[in-house]
Amino acid sequence: MRLFPRNTSYFTTGMLLLMALLCTAQASVAQMVQTHRFERHQKMSDDYYNVIPLVDDGLALFRERDKYQNNNKVWELILLDTALQEKKTLELEVNTRNKMIGYEVTLGTLFLLYRTGETNKNDFEIIEINLKTWENVKHHFKPDLDFKLTHFIKAGDNFIFGGYVNNEPAVLLFELANSHVRVLPGFFQKDTELVDLRTNLNQTFNTVLIDRGSKENRKLVFRTFDDTGKQLLEDLVPIDENKALQAGITSALAREDLSIMGTWGERNSKQSIGFYFVTIDPFNEQKIKFLDVGQLSHYLDYLSPKRAARIKESSKEDLADGKIPNFTSYVQPYKVMEYEHGYLLLAEVFNPVSNMNPYYSNPYYYNPYYSPYGMNSYYPGYYYPGMGRMYRPYAYGNNTKNVDEIKATESVVVSFDPTGKVQWDHSFKIADVKMSGIEQVSDFHLDGNKLFLLYRKESELKLKSIVLSKDTASESSAKMLVNDPVDEIRSEKEGEGSVRYWTGNSFYVWGYQTVRNVTKEDRVRDVFYIIKVEVH
Repeated sequence: MRLFPRNTSYFTTGMLLLMALLCTAQASVAQMVQTHRFERHQKMSDDYYNVIPLVDDGLALFRERDKYQNNNKVWELILLDTALQEKKTLELEVNTRNKMIGYEVTLGTLFLLYRTGETNKNDFEIIEINLKTWENVKHHFKPDLDFKLTHFIKAGDNFIFGGYVNNEPAVLLFELANSHVRVLPGFFQKDTELVDLRTNLNQTFNTVLIDRGSKENRKLVFRTFDDTGKQLLEDLVPIDENKALQAGITSALAREDLSIMGTWGERNSKQSIGFYFVTIDPFNEQKIKFLDVGQLSHYLDYLSPKRAARIKESSKEDLADGKIPNFTSYVQPYKVMEYEHGYLLLAEVFNPVSNMNPYYSNPYYYNPYYSPYGMNSYYPGYYYPGMGRMYRPYAYGNNTKNVDEIKATESVVVSFDPTGKVQWDHSFKIADVKMSGIEQVSDFHLDGNKLFLLYRKESELKLKSIVLSKDTASESSAKMLVNDPVDEIRSEKEGEGSVRYWTGNSFYVWGYQTVRNVTKEDRVRDVFYIIKVEVH
């Protein structure tokens, strides 16, 4: 009795074809590998960790301890390598009145920003930590102004502070070498918001002001300064009378050109109609390019197909009639990444769970004492294609979130060419992840022709992979990695932790879990965790 016919050529050919099809199908499926997990016991009295990415230097974990030394509060700093192995643990003595409100990272150095007390808004301290020698130095900064801080960056050897004085935007430069404070001219304007303060790769820095006044002839004001505060460039761009710019993020000279991207809506509206793009060119007049979400291919994918089709058709009709499209949504842009074909903008769609005061106290997301981005800390000393910009949101005056709950519903990546034309857009529907404030839930990585979008839903990871040349996508999910096969994740603390792109093809995920293990003496334990996730 034969199992196969004597002539097996047809069988062999068929098997090879089947194997090829299986391999092709497997290659098109979104894949993620959880390579490492770091874990620490978390007591009820323990403060939460701040997780600071250091790119190829690993991660920094930082928190306040319930411990005192020399009449100072002790803060714990843990440095992890890219395999999530501990490299160093430091204890830093900090004045008991000091509250951490931001940080900055440059190549080989971490800077932690503190403010003294709850009401004294003028007394700041920066702790500079060398990531090679572990030495730390403290710098004191006290402007003689009633200054409300919203932005903090480093350019060259100096620190730049953005904020408000008497409800008017102000930018201060702190010269590290001589501890001298200077106020940069040209910023004290009524009804104006400082929406971005950003270091370029050449250590110059950009500022963006948006006129919020009710008068006509409103303008977007863009300026670039060198690291000493000398103005190098200014561009004034008119804002359409019946439109309002909301958030705005500048590029950072990874390319030769400078641009601003953000969200826009109708005046006095809390929600966004779409995105805008403007190229910086002080030598020629240019217009802001406005795009409503009905013109995008995948932005509306989180809605039912019928509703998305109606919105797109309505958008076409409104544009043809010269009207502003009427579909709006709550959108928060988080970062701009520059790459060889132009710019990538990451934004998230969300729904407020409650009234969300103070974030929505102003229809333009504007409050001179509160920025939805908080301390815009990112890494001017590092830049790798695909990295983009990182943020750690600290609301002014508090290192905890100070707005009410939201539900994130979608992550969106839009690709603009250097002129502002949309090349493509892709999205990933988020399963109503709750956060206790406006905070980034997902992140992305672009690897050649593949776009990866990742987020965390409770103790499960959700990945979407898009092949850009084919406009095809696949999704996958995975339970989170545990240290012991017997470990069982019982619960995940809602609203804490998230996902961020890290370096290479990896992300890091962090949060707080209750884990059960019947083989251990402490059967149930609360832990802080970080997981490294690689995508392919």
